[in-house]
Amino acid sequence: MINGYKVAALCVSEIQNENTQSMIAPLYQSLLEKNWRCLLFNTTTDLFRDTAFDRGEASIFQLMDFSVIDVVLIYTQCLKCRAIVEDILTAAQKHRKPVFLIEPTERYSGGIRISFDEADAFRYLVKHLIEQHHVTKFACIAGFKGNPASEIREMIFRDVLKEHGVPFDEKWFGYGNFYSIPTQEVMERFLADPEGLPQAIVCINDSMAITVCEILEERGIRVPEDVIVTGFDGIVQEQYNFPRLTTCRRNLDRFGSFLSKLIERANAGEEMKREYVFPYTLDVSESCGCRKFSMKAVGLAVNSIYSRMNNSAQYDRSMTNMLTKLTFEQDVEKVNEILRYYIRSDTYLCMNAGFFHGDQNGHTYETEPFTEEVTSLRFFYGEENTEVKEIPQRQLVPDWNYITERTDPVVIYAVHNQQMVYGYLVVFANSFDYVVQRMHQFVLTLDSCAGMFVQQESLRDSNQRLQEIQNKIIVSFADMVESRDDFTGQHVKRTSEYLRILVKYLAEMPEYAKILTPEMQDRMCKAAPLHDIGKIKISDVVLNKPGRLTEDEFEVIKTHTLSGGEIIEKTLTDIESDSYLKVAREMALYHHEKWDGSGYPYHLSGEEIPLCARIMAVVDVFDALTSKRVYKEAFPAEKAFRILEESSGTHFDPKIVGTFLAHKEEVRQVLTKYQDRHI
Repeated sequence: MINGYKVAALCVSEIQNENTQSMIAPLYQSLLEKNWRCLLFNTTTDLFRDTAFDRGEASIFQLMDFSVIDVVLIYTQCLKCRAIVEDILTAAQKHRKPVFLIEPTERYSGGIRISFDEADAFRYLVKHLIEQHHVTKFACIAGFKGNPASEIREMIFRDVLKEHGVPFDEKWFGYGNFYSIPTQEVMERFLADPEGLPQAIVCINDSMAITVCEILEERGIRVPEDVIVTGFDGIVQEQYNFPRLTTCRRNLDRFGSFLSKLIERANAGEEMKREYVFPYTLDVSESCGCRKFSMKAVGLAVNSIYSRMNNSAQYDRSMTNMLTKLTFEQDVEKVNEILRYYIRSDTYLCMNAGFFHGDQNGHTYETEPFTEEVTSLRFFYGEENTEVKEIPQRQLVPDWNYITERTDPVVIYAVHNQQMVYGYLVVFANSFDYVVQRMHQFVLTLDSCAGMFVQQESLRDSNQRLQEIQNKIIVSFADMVESRDDFTGQHVKRTSEYLRILVKYLAEMPEYAKILTPEMQDRMCKAAPLHDIGKIKISDVVLNKPGRLTEDEFEVIKTHTLSGGEIIEKTLTDIESDSYLKVAREMALYHHEKWDGSGYPYHLSGEEIPLCARIMAVVDVFDALTSKRVYKEAFPAEKAFRILEESSGTHFDPKIVGTFLAHKEEVRQVLTKYQDRHI
């Protein structure tokens, strides 16, 4: 009970199906009239195959809070997974709640069965044809051979004919298997008979009767003037068939009243029978000649069909646009803005805790599909902003008053991708027509968008982890070079940090602002550790020689720039981006070039030297001067600063070295933080 209102939970599937809707809508209305409130827990499939997707859909039934629900109704005719129905039964019985099984097709472990008696109505239909229309020659098209419902109707058909002394020739009997193609095959056989068709064709269901009417129309055979055709079931499609069928149907307005009374009795604690039966009624109409054909009705039906098709086409385009906009959108505010535009009924979207923060996995039908706390986003028609609240999942929506004060159908869907459940949707549908025409496609589109949102998050996380691995490999390459002396080199860390400081301040200067973008700065800092990677090809004898190098040995050392460029190109092509590859290669290849052209390997001068290499040259020399090597002691920072200043315009780009010297204090902090340690 909520706010003094008794609450019924209706467990259904495919409420977008008009036949399901025709059953649920009158019951919903009848319960409203008795001061009940209804929550419709709906799946978009009938769950028959019990796939991963079906399990994701079925998770919605685990949202039922039996502390507020007074009675449960399961429309088992459309919920076709026995295991799911049994799970609902078990949960309801555990909390001692009455459960009604509407039109069950098999036996379940509990519940009050609500069945339909079709026998009397079908008997009246056949008798009507004999007694009122004086039919003496019949054809009959049954469903599947061995189908219980079909065989019962066939038996009644034969019994009535026998009771009235009407003979039946077996050549006028066939199995239409409840749908059109087998029915067409049966009709081809009937039409080929030289005797001509009998007076009436009795079909075991409406779908086959509609197919028969279409075939007769194509052959120029009139219904009912030439042949009477009858059906059974009273499906919604029959309303658009002309002539309208004489059939047997359930009076669903009366059924709603009938069932709502039983629900009140069960809720009051009365002892209930295990099964209650509601009768079909005979509806005589145009296909037997009892009602006259109406062109006005045809016009209304055609207009209705056209309107539905047009609305459906427009909504298809709308959903395609929504999918296109949401596919790669990761900004939550923009997602909310897009959803506000496309949601046309007051709706709460409630997502599992952590969904918008990268924690979307682990919630399935079998493993707690919904978190205890959910993030509720309110999308009410006409509101410009999305209200966001954290609420207990058991509360379902932020305020129960929205459910008790309104009479709109409240339909609840799971939001999921296959078996992974992300949250749920609570829709205050303006009418059942809205549910049929709109929400099915919207929910499926939203599910697709949620799945893509999660996949994009996962892909970004994977890319980030891969990038971190690549960065570690790059640093490891550089560490391999540095570890070949007697010091645990912090050279890689220091040069990267010096470079980070330098490019930050250079980027503030107008002449470098457009080149040293944040992305370019990141690429340079990431590439800096590889500037000496070519030394891995230099012999330890030459690399760690304690004295002055000979001229030949120095020529060997100079080859590390060419080797570095080659190693980077061979090992990182197709792994790193072209832009990163270019920066890393230029740093390795040109960082020993000098402003005056006296460097190596190509004697470039001035701005012929790439900017990244000119910057690398400054930080590399400063770190070399302030580091201890086998051939020298470390210079004090001030001496190193002085050497750099003296080399401005010869070794170094004056603007770059000037900027470096302007921020000595930050450079000293890095030097102090990353001291070399002798091993």
